[in-house]
Amino acid sequence: MNRNLIILAVILIFGIGAFILWQRQSFPVSNQQIGISQNINTERDQLLENDSDKDRSFIEGLRKREFNGGEIKIEEVLPNESNFTPYIISYTSDNLKIYAAMNIPEGIGPFPVILLNHGYYDTQTFQTGDGTNGMATILANNGYITLASDYRGHGKSEGQGGGHQPEYAIDVLNLLASVKNIEKGDANRVGMWGHSMGGETSLRTVEATDAIKALVLWAPTLGGGHSSDNSLMSNLTKNKTPISLHQGLSDTEVDPETSIILSDALKKEGKQLEYFEYEGQDHNFRNLGWDLISERTLDFYNKHLK
Repeated sequence: MNRNLIILAVILIFGIGAFILWQRQSFPVSNQQIGISQNINTERDQLLENDSDKDRSFIEGLRKREFNGGEIKIEEVLPNESNFTPYIISYTSDNLKIYAAMNIPEGIGPFPVILLNHGYYDTQTFQTGDGTNGMATILANNGYITLASDYRGHGKSEGQGGGHQPEYAIDVLNLLASVKNIEKGDANRVGMWGHSMGGETSLRTVEATDAIKALVLWAPTLGGGHSSDNSLMSNLTKNKTPISLHQGLSDTEVDPETSIILSDALKKEGKQLEYFEYEGQDHNFRNLGWDLISERTLDFYNKHLK
């Protein structure tokens, strides 16, 4: 009986040893993990390179296009505010009917104009003015005409929207070209504001035109991602517009490192830049009550447009 148990134990030990040896030969774990990591890094670098090429090609295409502008049609006059009248308007971009919000200050004018670019929204639930109403109201109360495109596919605008589309810059550029048709607007004094994805759209826009005299960015995304390693930043070569960049350091939507690296890159290239960080502020600067950031934004526009 004891002899049988000994034989069984020896067979079991040899069996386990053989299994371990086979597993190591068939699945070299450490080498396999290194191989996967190398493949991922190689593929990631290739995708970034491809994205950079695509963005460069897109921006170069924008520079070559002519944006002649067209009629700005008033779709609806909204209840009058104390110092300005708000409107819902429409205009044409790539043969698409695009809706937008417009505020016209009281008075004779001509008034400087600010184009505001909103961040990411669900295209189906988006309503004209979402993401820009707060800053637009402040600017209109201080003597600025404001225009905020819905972008294609958002709300009632025609076309396909959703996600971080470079084509939103086309809609903004067509709206910019139509400023000359606003009776009280001064097409020679135009600024731009962008938050989050709207900052990304703004950066593409200023790369295609020198008509923007002042650009304010609140926690911008770059190239559609939250990472500081992106395609758009490597293509910011033509932009000469003065920039005011603002970033909350408790932002969980856009990594604050993104704005830090963008700031360093712009300074290295000799761009006109002011950069502000806000301790404890999230992506929408909620804890500030907007007092400080809106004051700095307004001061920047007054400096460059008035």
